[in-house]
Order: sequence, then structure tokens, then C-alpha cells
Amino acid sequence: PSSPSRAHAMPPRIRGPWPVRTAACGGHSGGARCCRGRSCRRCRCAGRLAACTAPTRHLPAAATVLLAAFTAMSTRAVLGRRAPGPEATGTAAGAAAVPAASVAAVARPPARQWAAARFRCSGGQGGPRTRGASRLAWRSSGERRGKVAVRGTAVDSPDLGSRLIGEGHIDAAVAWECIEQLRQRLLRLPDLPRWRGRVAVEDTGLLWWFLRERRMNVADTAKKLERCLRWRQEFRVEKLGPELFTREMRARKAYLHRHPDLVGRPVLVAIGRRHNVLERRLDDSCRMCAWFMERALDQLETVEPPTAEPGGEARSATEGPESREPVEQALGIFDLRDFSPLQADLEFAKFLVEVLYCYYPGRLGRILLVDAPEVFSGFWDSVRPLLRHYASLTEFVTRDEVRRHYFAPGHMPRELEGW
Repeated sequence: PSSPSRAHAMPPRIRGPWPVRTAACGGHSGGARCCRGRSCRRCRCAGRLAACTAPTRHLPAAATVLLAAFTAMSTRAVLGRRAPGPEATGTAAGAAAVPAASVAAVARPPARQWAAARFRCSGGQGGPRTRGASRLAWRSSGERRGKVAVRGTAVDSPDLGSRLIGEGHIDAAVAWECIEQLRQRLLRLPDLPRWRGRVAVEDTGLLWWFLRERRMNVADTAKKLERCLRWRQEFRVEKLGPELFTREMRARKAYLHRHPDLVGRPVLVAIGRRHNVLERRLDDSCRMCAWFMERALDQLETVEPPTAEPGGEARSATEGPESREPVEQALGIFDLRDFSPLQADLEFAKFLVEVLYCYYPGRLGRILLVDAPEVFSGFWDSVRPLLRHYASLTEFVTRDEVRRHYFAPGHMPRELEGW
């Protein structure tokens, strides 16, 4: 056993969540305890209404700054005025004018702020500092969505994502020139597989889809389209069916929702807690993923390239007599409630990212990560770099935000309606 002198010389290990003063310290005689049950023998508040310095003495500087900021913001919010300081009272004891009940009310920050503090600061149970992507899960809806200032007030302007592949208007002559260049490149490839029973070079909608996703880069488009066609032939996508992955279908890990969202996009729903990395068969999970993407593609349209009018003006294929904008993209929803390490399947996640990026590029206009718990941040740090620029499509939301912004009343997926 260690000597008593060494035991007293070593300060105790302070573990998160880090404490905040909740009431006046009652002194140290008679074994009095404050700061959420931790001993205050090392602090020197001497019964004053001041924060105990013993627990925070051994924390990093960043943690101390965060705790001070949380306390100051909460004090201003509850008391409606600036917290009195030494310059206002002339002495440190001036803080005693604040009732102990008010101090107890403002000293405890919300649970999400505590979670953010554990993620951002090193030491304790929070673990090492994580990258900025992990902190997206704990931002409020006002921070995650843009705010529009209207006469001093903040109004939500949620971005529901797009439903068309590519942005901006492209001249018809430039579009058809790129399509012809792409055709010439594909014709030089030996034994190029078909696309859903059609010759790929003759499907102008397919060529236009991949060109817009690659921002009219013919060389990159040819490589991606060839890779997609050869994967479909090797994976035998057109022969997939539920009878090949009955176990996955019985678990109901994913499904195509019967109602579209407010933008008119079909909705793919995945329930994370129904997937288990120890019980799943990777081949079956991959087949089910590709099959659902095919079913979503059946409900999506593929816009044809623009055509030139007799007068010389270019007319997009989306501009018709019905004046209805087509829908080329779907909405993906991942229900992450009760997420645990058993659902952290990195192998399947890599396949899913490859499917979205290479084989069905641009077909998801928005990806919603619903009620992601704290443990999901470590897994997200590994998956987010794989998404590359598609990571901008993801958004951490709550069930209430999904109901208010993305679905009409009564059209929300039933798994998200109640617990």
C-alpha cells in the first residue's frame, strides 16, 4: 500500500461530468460536502458563495473556460441582468446577495451542453478532443439550420435539400458536345455491360445523369460510369430479389416509405438498432442495400439533356407544358436511437458509401441522422471522411424536426412517430 504522505500529496482523479457549484458551501467542519458530493477540503471558500476550486484545479484550461462560460450565460438568462462582479460590489463577498436557490437553478447547464463539454475537452470520461464533425450532433436546431434575421427576430429557414441532380443552367450545345465525347470514350471500352437491358451509350438520360454529377467532366464521368456498369454485372443487380436475403427482410432493417416527403421525394428508411454486426451476413446486407436502391430508382425520374429550340434558345427537358419539376433524388433517413457498438458495422458502412458515391451518384438529396446518441460520434469520425463532398448532404436532426419540416401530418414513418 502507498504511504499516507504520498496518498495526501497526490490529488484525486476527477472524472466527468465536471461539477459546477450548486449551492453555498456549508464549511468543512463535520465532514460537510459540496460540489455534487465531492469533498471540498482542498478549497478555500470558507463558507462564501463562490465556486469550489478543488475539482477544477486539475482540469485542463479549456474545461475551466467552458464551465465559466456556461455559468455566466445561465446566470444572465435567469436573473435577466449581468452577474455582479467584484467591480460592482467592491468585494468578493458581494455575490452573497444572490439567493442560493437562484444559484442552484443557473449553475446546472442542459444535458446536451454537458455532453458537448465532455466531447470537446480532454480528460475525465469525455475522452480526447474530437474533430469538429462530431460536434454537429450536439448543436441545437438554430445552429444546425440557418437563421434569417427579420427585424431583430430569428426565423428558421431549414434546407430540405434538392431534388434535381446538378445545379445551374447548361447550354444545349455544350451539353450535347459533352455527351458525344462521352459516347466516343465509352465505345472504345471492350465489352461494356448494359444498363437495365439497354445499351449504355444509347441511353442519353444515363449519360446526362453521370455528366451532371461529375460537373461535366467527361474523363471522370467515363471512369465512374464504366465502374458502375461493371459492378452491376458482377453483383448481378438486375437479378436481386427479397428471396436472396430473407433474414434481412424479416428483421425489417430498412424499407421504402409509402409516402413522399414535402418536396415529393421517395423516402428510404433504415433502422439502426435492428442491425447487429455479430449476427448479420455481410453479403445479404449488401444485396438488400442494392435492391432497395434499385426500388428507389424505379420511383425516380431521369432528366433528358436540354434541346435547342428552332429560334436558337435552349429548352431544358424539365420545362414542359405541365410545368412540373421532376424528382431525381430521394430522401434517406437513418434512425439512430439506441445505437451501440453492436451497430457500428464499418464494413457495411464502406459498402453503403461506395453504393451512394459510385453506383447511384447524386440520387440522395438529403440524409437525415435522427436522434444520434453520444456513442455514435466515434463511428461517425470513421465514416464521414469516406463520404467526401457527400458529407454535406447529412444532417443531424431530432424526430420533432423531421415531423415539422419534412412530412405532412400523418405521413411520417411510424418508427419515428413514437418511442
